[in-house]
Amino acid sequence: MKKTAVFTKTNIFKARINAIYLYIMGLLRKFCLLLLILAAFYACRKPASASWDVDVVFPVVKSSLNIKNFIGDSIFTADNTGLLSLNVTREITAIKLDSLLSLPDTSIVNSFTVPSPFGIALTPGQSLTFFPSTELNFNISNGVALKRVDIRSGLLKIKLTNDLPQPLDLLYVIPSAKKNGQPLTIFETVPPNNDTLFKTYDLSGYSLNMRGLSGNAYNTIVQAYTVSLSPGANSVTAAYGSGAKAYLTYSKIVPEYVEGYFGQQTIDVPLDTARFDIFENFQASNFLLNSATLNFKILNEFGAEFTASLSNIKSINSINNSSVALTNGLLSNINVNRASKVGYTIFPSIKTISVTNANSNIVPFLSNLPNKLTYQGSINVNPLGNLSGYNDFAFYNTGIKVLADINIPLRFNASYFKLISNSTVDFTNVKQLENVNSGNFVISALNSYPFRAQLQAYLINEQNQVIDSLFTPGNNFMERGVVDAQNIVISATQTKLNVPVTKVRIENLKKTKTIKLVTYFIMPPNPPDIKLYENYSFDINIIAELNYNVNQN
Repeated sequence: MKKTAVFTKTNIFKARINAIYLYIMGLLRKFCLLLLILAAFYACRKPASASWDVDVVFPVVKSSLNIKNFIGDSIFTADNTGLLSLNVTREITAIKLDSLLSLPDTSIVNSFTVPSPFGIALTPGQSLTFFPSTELNFNISNGVALKRVDIRSGLLKIKLTNDLPQPLDLLYVIPSAKKNGQPLTIFETVPPNNDTLFKTYDLSGYSLNMRGLSGNAYNTIVQAYTVSLSPGANSVTAAYGSGAKAYLTYSKIVPEYVEGYFGQQTIDVPLDTARFDIFENFQASNFLLNSATLNFKILNEFGAEFTASLSNIKSINSINNSSVALTNGLLSNINVNRASKVGYTIFPSIKTISVTNANSNIVPFLSNLPNKLTYQGSINVNPLGNLSGYNDFAFYNTGIKVLADINIPLRFNASYFKLISNSTVDFTNVKQLENVNSGNFVISALNSYPFRAQLQAYLINEQNQVIDSLFTPGNNFMERGVVDAQNIVISATQTKLNVPVTKVRIENLKKTKTIKLVTYFIMPPNPPDIKLYENYSFDINIIAELNYNVNQN
């Protein structure tokens, strides 16, 4: 059974730190550009041998950063007060067509031999005998009864033998299999004296009529054979029981489309674990959301009815080794209607189960800050029997999808957040850094968010060892905005951070392969909850204060 469980990275706090890092990296690039301009200017002067230091101060970045700038407006919505909510949709699991049914590999042996005890004298082009059309039944389990199968991919493997001393021609026609209106036709010359011929044919693009000779059967195709002495052969007398044998195997058939009755069967969804990346690299102390909603959407793209049950849904925080089981009785018995279609356009049926504060423990479930989810369940196909009258349908790569629509108002309580982010860098080719004597990157931050931020960036070499840090302890805080009794920011607070530049640090930068950013967001003490509003922002202004050595030879 194929299942998918996908959760894309969407971390609202990680983006802030990445933005600061990108600005620092942009500063370095602009600084190097300035050095190149200075070098070009002095190169145009009259040649002389000189060396001097230059103090330079220049602006690098000035910008206002809002939470919606980092991830995109489509992730957030704001209510009439300006309070932001995070809205994401993730696919938890999917049951595909091959979990519902499959055509088993099917092998048959056909003998084309002389039935007369007196033998037959054959002349070139003469048929061995009359072989009527026959049926081939695919033994499909679980009561599945198909009347049409369009093949996306599949193989027909044939092994042919002939014990006559002259070659035979085999014409194999499958009237039930058509492509572009033409039946599948195979013509092969079978060598004499039991010299075996192996052939493989591609069944892609063929549509199988599975109704058999009478038109009333299911899972059955019709096949016809003609065996004759090759026109270029010599006349021969074929003894009783002599002739040709065909060993046929239909294998690896993947349907593009199927139609019929899918039977009454149960598809188990075994206990599984899915990654949950919304809170990845994010840690917190005493974290508690104010409210949240998790809508489970079950999309049925199959043309068949189902009942479903989901259980053992847990949020797992593997960092804290904690788990919270979701309590909600609505997920134990879910009825899902069949999909409909017009031509090749599918209109899935959708069943929504809303998990809210009122009917579940969704707040502690998500406040656990899970990086994994566990789940299991079962799906019962056609619980009321063949209601469609053999008109169930399914297309390739469609199925039953379980989606999670998550809405989290950005209103919460916590002692602090801890965010860890790693970024790959390479400063080995930034040659102009060698001429910097000392200086600072000065970051002026006007913070209108209701929390204080403590920043540190660790330089890590290719041996994964920490060799330096960028921010000076004690001078690595961005003070929070001024808040009222409800923890709502009433005015922004300005803070200046320095990133010192020394010869030692420049050498360490050149050895750095990864910058590990660790940030604590320290919340105001005591209730009420923290609220994040649409108008909150970081106003960033970065300047460079550097002493640079210019050499002119």
